[in-house]
Amino acid sequence: MTDQLHNFEIRSLAHSDAGRRDAFAKFRQSMLGIGDIGRASAGAEAAYLESGFPIGGFVDGELQGVVNGYESAIALPGGNWVSHLAVTHVGVSPTHARRGIARRLLTEQLRQARARGFAVAGLRASDARIYGRYGYGIASWSIRQEVDLANGGRLKAGYRGEVRQVDALGSFDLFKKIANSGPTPRAATLRRWDAWWEIQKFRTEQGSTPHHAVIIGSEGAVRGYLRFHVHPSENWFTSTQRTVIVDDLVAHDDNAWRGLMGHLFSQDILHKVILPSRPIDDPLQLLIDNPRAVQISDLRDESWIRPLDLEKFLNGRSFGRNTRVVLRVTDPILPENSGVWSLSSNGAVRSQETPMIDLSLQTLTELAFGAQSATSLAAAGRIETDRHIIDRLDDAFAVTGWKPHAGISF
Repeated sequence: MTDQLHNFEIRSLAHSDAGRRDAFAKFRQSMLGIGDIGRASAGAEAAYLESGFPIGGFVDGELQGVVNGYESAIALPGGNWVSHLAVTHVGVSPTHARRGIARRLLTEQLRQARARGFAVAGLRASDARIYGRYGYGIASWSIRQEVDLANGGRLKAGYRGEVRQVDALGSFDLFKKIANSGPTPRAATLRRWDAWWEIQKFRTEQGSTPHHAVIIGSEGAVRGYLRFHVHPSENWFTSTQRTVIVDDLVAHDDNAWRGLMGHLFSQDILHKVILPSRPIDDPLQLLIDNPRAVQISDLRDESWIRPLDLEKFLNGRSFGRNTRVVLRVTDPILPENSGVWSLSSNGAVRSQETPMIDLSLQTLTELAFGAQSATSLAAAGRIETDRHIIDRLDDAFAVTGWKPHAGISF
């Protein structure tokens, strides 16, 4: 039934509060499991929606599909930031599914975002089979950690640092300042936009169990914070599984990270700590008396990134000093990106040379962020070329230090 649409029209819904609310309502209708923020707090909903760029798809004058996005920035390997459209609220009425509405809206959104000057678009995928067809690639992965404090899950050393408790709801201005003042970030780190902070406030205020927060560092030199909440329990005082869930963790350096973990794991009343989204190379088990007390599970695709302006994107990071690669990219949605590109220590430039290899946008994104190596992609059949070209790609896109990770959802 794809493309069986009559009188289809795409319109911006960002020009009025009513339009934004209609877009969010359509998204909730399509997803089934998203709560009505406005019913709980009209003010919170308005603050959450006001800075978005919702686009609606109308059939015979009725809104049947939506996409939205928020202005942000993302860190590339090496610490440079490029502009990022945080894509969210993608939904189509159940009565109009599989008729090409989402495809048209997502395509139009990409074109508009490039025209506005965004270097990339990014999202969190509800279904990992959908977004590759639009040029999105997996730029980072995450894991879930569960720490059994009753089974040796305590730190080897008493890392505490200058940890201070703060009001979990009243300290968001401070959290925002800390998050925005960190040193060179991991690749895939996002600058959190105002709407993201608003939904964090709403969840903290409306949470059914207590929320807590601590910061680390001396006055005027705070280096991180930790927000967490209590997992629901029928009787917290007598439970043998008293658990907290980490909502957000920002640490500017290793000492800050150890200090925040030390504070959390030293709470004698707790039996378990859950960290739902951590980097795949997080070294937490190396801090624990019993490494087996850290259970790692739920490897998940995290950041899906789609280059919009390939020149801005590629030149936001550096390439291997002694390596030069000439590749061809074809972009059916944004043909301005298509062509042959030469990558070297001087950056990425268009070239008239014969390309060594053709790369899809998805594969190029994974290489550029360091989410995958060319060697791994070749083993999986995602790259088919000679070994020496695979080695050139690995040298060109080499990333030192930490694996990419954002640590937030939206």
